[in-house]
Amino acid sequence: MPASLLRYLTLFALLLLLTTGTLSYNIVNNWLTEKKSTLNTLALGMQKRIDTYRFFTYQIYSNLNNDTTVGGKDSVNAISLLPDVFYVEKNGQKTDALIFGQHDKSTLSAVRKISRYLDILWGAESDIYSMYYLNGVDNSLSMISTQILKDISAQFRGSYITAIAEARRTEMLQQSNALDERESFSPIRKLRFYNDYYFTLRTTFNQPGHLATIIAFNLPINDLIPHTLSRDNFILRADSVGTSSEAFTNNEYTTRVQLNGSLLEVAAPLVNAPVNIVYQLPLRQFAADMVRNNIWLLLLNLALLALTLTGFYLWRQPNRDARDDPSPRLRKQQALYKEIVKRVPIGILVYDFSANRVVVQNAIAEHLLPHLSLEKIAAMAREHQGVVQATINNEMYEILQFSHPQMPEHNLFLIREQDKEILVHKKMQLAQREYDKNVLARQRLLTNLRQELHTPMLALQQHLLSLAQTSDDDIRARLLRKASDEAAQTIALLDNIALHDRLGSDTWQPDVVPFSPLAMMDSLLLASLPRLSQKGLHLFHHYRLEPQRLYVGDMAMLQKALLLLLDYAITNTDYGKITLTLEADAEQADKLAIRLSDTGTRMSAAELDNLRHPWLTVPSADRSQQNSGFALFLCHQLARKLGGELSISCKQDLGTHYQLTVTLPDSTNSADEDEKLLEDMTVLLDITANEVRQIVQHLLSSWGAECVNADERQMPQEFDLRIVDDEAKMADNTLLVNGEDTQVTLLAPRRLRTNFNISQLLQDAVLTLIEQQFEVATQDAAPMDIQEYAQQLKASDYFSLFVETVPDDIVKLYTDAETGDFSTLAQTAHRLKGVFAMLNLHPGKQLCEQLERHITEQASEEIKHDIDEIDELVRILLQPNGQQDE
Repeated sequence: MPASLLRYLTLFALLLLLTTGTLSYNIVNNWLTEKKSTLNTLALGMQKRIDTYRFFTYQIYSNLNNDTTVGGKDSVNAISLLPDVFYVEKNGQKTDALIFGQHDKSTLSAVRKISRYLDILWGAESDIYSMYYLNGVDNSLSMISTQILKDISAQFRGSYITAIAEARRTEMLQQSNALDERESFSPIRKLRFYNDYYFTLRTTFNQPGHLATIIAFNLPINDLIPHTLSRDNFILRADSVGTSSEAFTNNEYTTRVQLNGSLLEVAAPLVNAPVNIVYQLPLRQFAADMVRNNIWLLLLNLALLALTLTGFYLWRQPNRDARDDPSPRLRKQQALYKEIVKRVPIGILVYDFSANRVVVQNAIAEHLLPHLSLEKIAAMAREHQGVVQATINNEMYEILQFSHPQMPEHNLFLIREQDKEILVHKKMQLAQREYDKNVLARQRLLTNLRQELHTPMLALQQHLLSLAQTSDDDIRARLLRKASDEAAQTIALLDNIALHDRLGSDTWQPDVVPFSPLAMMDSLLLASLPRLSQKGLHLFHHYRLEPQRLYVGDMAMLQKALLLLLDYAITNTDYGKITLTLEADAEQADKLAIRLSDTGTRMSAAELDNLRHPWLTVPSADRSQQNSGFALFLCHQLARKLGGELSISCKQDLGTHYQLTVTLPDSTNSADEDEKLLEDMTVLLDITANEVRQIVQHLLSSWGAECVNADERQMPQEFDLRIVDDEAKMADNTLLVNGEDTQVTLLAPRRLRTNFNISQLLQDAVLTLIEQQFEVATQDAAPMDIQEYAQQLKASDYFSLFVETVPDDIVKLYTDAETGDFSTLAQTAHRLKGVFAMLNLHPGKQLCEQLERHITEQASEEIKHDIDEIDELVRILLQPNGQQDE
């Protein structure tokens, strides 16, 4: 009985909730239906009024154009009420007329005639009607209204009417500039002194040779709006549906209801006008009105619902008697039982089938209970000796069922997860597999280590035996050098093993000092250049940090890791290039990313295992050297000690890519210099290889130099020195760069060669060229004779080009000077100055600069004199050569 009563109370509560929801829906739907009907009626009334006044508008305009008596015999007087405000006199009728602005007599007669026409039209109307007539002929604005306009001398009333007239004039002028002929509507407005609501219908008519004529009517809507609706909530909107609103429409062409933010809108379109009449009501006010109008019905439903929930709660509470309260000893025993059941690692569940309730359960059983059908499990267990296997959420469970003869309605279920046993078995298999792998790795480690040590020691022994058997000094020196290399290789391997032992011990501490990564890379690359040159590999070193900045860290360990990786890449690469890049990490400011990529043979997956386990696989080798199976493992350990990591990726036909990230904080003492080393220097980069040009340009720019690429020059430019990568382009003040030199080499006076990857060598070469340039400039400070310039020109490779082009340019200078074309004259003078500068003919360059100044000043006499001097100089320069050629 109690369970049935609870179910009936639950059903009754649900029915009350459903009744309340249905009632609320019907109330809201009826209200919306009423408002839509009202808005539809209002829209029809407004459309009829708009159509009526469209007819009146076109009739008035046609009468104005067709009436030939305007401004004729009738004498119309105008009274000036205010400056530029005139009252049109006529017999006392329904309407008054005002003219704003200066006007013609024809306008005055037309306004009077329109006023008489409107007297008849508005004679029976009680609302305020107004008409505005903007005459396109004299640009005057006329206002005809059923309100009294003659008495506008009062301060507030006069200013209000004048402001309305000015506002209407502004609107009409804006409309006249929009289209040739169109119709527009204003928003719903309120007339202050009469509490009337109206909107304006404006119609534009174009007149050839004049401004547009506009006729506007203020159409009141007070008589159309029901008294049950607030007039302040109505707006007139263009015929469009807001894309962000949640609309509920019955038909595409009828009244619609939509939500616009916190407003509920009921909109009705006008049939023959591009506007909608919209009634807006805030949702809060709408909800308050609905609740206020139906408060008693809602309160009754809520009271019944509260009564039902109270009865449901009271019937759920068990009726306890004071005698049923357990004793303290029993409470302790129950708490002990609950704690034991909770701690048991299998699911325990005691279920009472007579009352359909759980007596005892722990967390495991509580989690699985919704997925179990206990009645079916108990029936199956009785048929299978109390043991049942079930699958729950793809997991296998074994369920044991027990029952007591004295309490057959109570059943004990023990739930044990069998997947755990399978998982334990898998873990044991994985552990055994890992153990076998470690045994195999240890065996391979010892084998590969023995082989790596045995090879150089055996070669050393053979070199020593050969050394003892020969007496030739050259052969002995070569054998001693090879024996020394083999011994050094063995010692380096033993040092690496010792370093790994120190890294694994707690006694090792990093040697943290400020250092320059650029200087470290210079020394590292100088040590690797012999092997690179021996194999014919190209190295490109991109240093993308500030050269003068210092970092705090263990420089020796970082250099050790980089040297191991670079040696590994050189050995693994038979031909192609090796690219080394240093740059700051994009995500963390205190980390540096070092990327090393080669074009060698793809590293196998077995060889990559040496990154985690040393000497697990025999590494790759070339003709002269074999990689160490301990190198990658040691680099990985060094990267971890330096606060970073080492990652290696290999792709088919793309080589191997190494990425080493280390933590190197910026030194607080490494402040940028105020003046850089090569500041105010201009360097011309005539380098064909794009990657080489990027390396050189980055270093020179970081030292303060301005770099100009040769392929970007539009005309000859001045530069202090030039850097090339092709020996055929060598000239004075030129530096030749390559990737093999280990020092700065002097090719000729003011011509040097060095390695672009070594920053210190590149800097020393540039400074040496600057010093040599200063020395030559000091020696050449004395003026040269014209004959010496002529000999210099003859020895130049551009002498024939000079003979072919310069005389023609001199003739062009005379021609442009005679015609007065200063623009073309300036271009020719600038081109000649570039030629003289390129050939180091300083007198000609100075004369051209003087000519450019006179061209800027447009001094004709000085220009002619300068051209004569340039012509004389060119004649002297060419005459000795011509005589010798003859």
